[in-house]
Amino acid sequence: MHWPLLLSTYRLGGGADKNGKRSVYNQDYGRVLYSSAFRRLQDKTQVFPLGRNDYVRTRLTHSLEVANVGRALAMELQDIILEHDPAAADFSPDFLRLLGCLGDIVATACLAHDIGNPPFGHSGETAIEAAVRKLTPRQDYTFEGNAQGFRLLTRICDPIKEAGLNLTCATLGAFSKYPCTPSSKNKDIYKKYGINEEELPAFRTVAEQCGLSPLGQDIWARHPLAYLMEAADDISYLVADIEDAYISRIISYDTAVSNLLLLCGAGDTTRDKIEAERASSGTRAAIRMARALTIGTCIRAVADTLKEHYASIMSGTLRGSLMKNSPLASSHTRVSDFSVKEIYSHESVIKVEVTGFNVMTKLMELYLEWVDTPDSPLGRHLSAILHASPAHADDPAYRFSHIIDYVSGMTDSYALKTYAELFGTR
Repeated sequence: MHWPLLLSTYRLGGGADKNGKRSVYNQDYGRVLYSSAFRRLQDKTQVFPLGRNDYVRTRLTHSLEVANVGRALAMELQDIILEHDPAAADFSPDFLRLLGCLGDIVATACLAHDIGNPPFGHSGETAIEAAVRKLTPRQDYTFEGNAQGFRLLTRICDPIKEAGLNLTCATLGAFSKYPCTPSSKNKDIYKKYGINEEELPAFRTVAEQCGLSPLGQDIWARHPLAYLMEAADDISYLVADIEDAYISRIISYDTAVSNLLLLCGAGDTTRDKIEAERASSGTRAAIRMARALTIGTCIRAVADTLKEHYASIMSGTLRGSLMKNSPLASSHTRVSDFSVKEIYSHESVIKVEVTGFNVMTKLMELYLEWVDTPDSPLGRHLSAILHASPAHADDPAYRFSHIIDYVSGMTDSYALKTYAELFGTR
């Protein structure tokens, strides 16, 4: 794969465009930032119950933090390309200006990385899947937030034009962590899929414009920038969840610091700095310092891994994430295992998941009645509630897709409010 193609400025809705001094990638950033789909992330659970305190992350604040880390990693990659890519000496001045915008591309992909996730996180995904499998012939159906995100970006954000946000192919490629469909997924290459069958033609255009290496029928090598987006998420979510767990009094100060130091492989010198900050400014300031030091160390480790595996990334042969290929892989796994056992299994977190599962299950079971009986009295009422398009409402496939789009696009609060209104509960 080659950077002049990978940084394609082509937009699915029609060609490339320029607007004064702003790059097309910076325009992409603004389009995601100001979209209603991104704004709704402010009311979607990251891990901890919304409203428990004003400190813990939502999916929106998490995405902003991921974008910041992603931009830092992009700066590291830019230096690696100029120093180690065999074609760097032949890059034109115009292309070098595009290369200077890597940070905008990666930051935009990071902003959007959770944009397709339903309310209540993984329990919302599970509820959608369970309802579909129970009430429809789609026994192997899986809801995948990555694929729903690509659908949003390319079609649903502007359903009238079916053009989404009309982002550049470079940004869409960087967003696509799993560039394959459910039917083409190869578990030896990707653990999930990232493209619905409906959006396959759109991604084929992205793959062609960016020159992504094919790995089989309808399965491609990742865009190199997708590794950066993934690494930024891997760094951000684990560090943030430990900090939020301490603030939420789920884990102690000593446990939080120990795990942060383990995650970044730091020793006694770093611990002494943190303890000095605790003595002078208190435990919260010390946790903030530990978080900052950990993120900085992880960025450097991922940058070194990126440099080491640059050739395999560009050839489409690297398997696994940058974090899993880094010297921090084992410590990252240990901290992840700790978080699963001690944080994600905490009663306050489980209660949100149970509530979310029940709410989402009931809503899905009700709305799916519209798929099979659209002309019944209930079906007609549901059509009005769901704001269905009269031009397409006769198509069962449209009705099913519309329900998935509608329910997965809800915020936590709106899902709870709708449940209370439709089922007469508080």
